[in-house]
Amino acid sequence: MKKNKRIIFATMAALSLAAPMTAVFNFDNVQTVSANHQGTKVWLQYGTLKYALKGPSGRVYPAGTKVVREMGAADTKPNISFPGRPFNLTWMIGGIPNNQRLQDVGGGEIAEAYVNYEDWHEIDYPSDYTVLVQNTEDYNDLKSSDFHPVDNSNPDVPVANLDALNAAFDKYLSDINFSKLSKADNDWGTDMIKRYHAAHGMGATQASVDALTKEINDAVANYKKTGHLVSGNSDSGNNSNSGSSNSSNSNGGSTSGNTNSSGSSTSKKSKSRVVRLRKASYRYTHKGKRVSKKLLKKGSYVKINGKTYRIKGKTFYRIGKNRYIRKVNVAKK
Repeated sequence: MKKNKRIIFATMAALSLAAPMTAVFNFDNVQTVSANHQGTKVWLQYGTLKYALKGPSGRVYPAGTKVVREMGAADTKPNISFPGRPFNLTWMIGGIPNNQRLQDVGGGEIAEAYVNYEDWHEIDYPSDYTVLVQNTEDYNDLKSSDFHPVDNSNPDVPVANLDALNAAFDKYLSDINFSKLSKADNDWGTDMIKRYHAAHGMGATQASVDALTKEINDAVANYKKTGHLVSGNSDSGNNSNSGSSNSSNSNGGSTSGNTNSSGSSTSKKSKSRVVRLRKASYRYTHKGKRVSKKLLKKGSYVKINGKTYRIKGKTFYRIGKNRYIRKVNVAKK
């Protein structure tokens, strides 16, 4: 038996050089245990329209139309209800694994309130494009979330125009020197960024979007006059390491203070600031391991602590607790 075990382990060692192991073997009862599946599977949730909806193109999508939404490669099943996350009228997934140039595509964002939805189920992520649902190819409908019941007696989900809000946020990013903000200003900025992302979710009212737009514009105007975003701010000085938390795109964790990562910092001072991604970006651990196959979208905003880190010969920014993005993916201010 000892000789047989040596042969088995020798065979496993040889195989491990040829290809990554995907399972762990228990020799006591010869059972196979699945390895961590993160990055190889994806959660899907299907549903059907409760009632007929009209899109911006004028086309009507009848009750019973099949829709789908995707949650990505999480290890645990998502909550059944995610009011801010839309279903899609058309959605295709797949591509070459670990190839950043290929992403899931589709559109036609439908509010959860319009959908009779099923439980989540997990599938192997396909290596080729797989059509999940395809109800429209109309560009106006694909790029929109502006869908409303044909019968106005059915409950309607508000759809806000975000153009002015996005313009105000871009001005905030371009006009503010984030390295010289006080703690109160940093705290306001962190809270504002969370509300900014929430405004892009399904069901945000135009009134709430307009109020946030005015708040941002007023804060920028106040900064130009007084050097502070928050009126009556008496906490002056460089306090960018104030312990404020990340934006919602960074998956939690504080950007302040020292990091326990093995990645070496190449900057002595931390200058926390918000940056925009010029291309889609994966997130990595301090060991250089990709967190999942899902990317942060091109054009999205994340908060970095300003330091750069060398991990496996490449330069990264830290965006949260044990979360890093490639510096090359960040747009230059």
